[in-house]
Amino acid sequence: MGLRLRAATVRGPGHIADGLPNQDAVLIRHGRRDWLAVVADGMGSRRQAALGARAACTAVRRAVREQSFDSDDHTLIRAVYSHWLDHLAQRRVLPADAVTTCLFAWGLPDGRFRLLQLGDGLILGHPEPVHGLVQRPGGVFSNETTGLGLSRRYADWHGRRGRLDRRGDGLLLMSDGLSEDLVRTDGLVLAVIASLRGRGARSARAALGRELHAWPTPGHSDDKSLAVIYRT
Repeated sequence: MGLRLRAATVRGPGHIADGLPNQDAVLIRHGRRDWLAVVADGMGSRRQAALGARAACTAVRRAVREQSFDSDDHTLIRAVYSHWLDHLAQRRVLPADAVTTCLFAWGLPDGRFRLLQLGDGLILGHPEPVHGLVQRPGGVFSNETTGLGLSRRYADWHGRRGRLDRRGDGLLLMSDGLSEDLVRTDGLVLAVIASLRGRGARSARAALGRELHAWPTPGHSDDKSLAVIYRT
């Protein structure tokens, strides 16, 4: 058995109509030692929201490179925030102008993972819960509106650990452009995974992109991002 990581992000219809950039960002990385998926959603009211989201992905990637998988949450959060601030400082951008949410899953080849989330968005697991993933009713692990550049409190972050043990176990990380529209989450993880089976990385990204573009919410403007991790 192995692990697959897939992701896509698209501009919302309102942003396309207004000529605005995608203010979400996603990152996936699958190496021999570990794997990583990050979803960030820049706060649209901030001038550098798109940069803030991209910087969050870069900051998490750098933080996990230098930290042990067993490091405590506070140490990992400090590293993420430090790298995020450094990235902005190099570009002379104020943190308050680049506020962004940050959700990420960091795991090992044997299926162990850890989750950290700051701000809006959603993390879903299958089965519910995925070996220790704590969820609210409906299988949802979520947070409230805040983000890097807005909060410096550890208490605003939520972290969990778990394991993807069996074929079909999976995680979805999504920005609130998707999560806010969900009424039910039953079966969503399985449905997304099923749509990706048999597809290579490029084909999977294109398929996810089509699904996000076709998201059935008329009149909305928000960008939409999704990262998928599943055991094959």
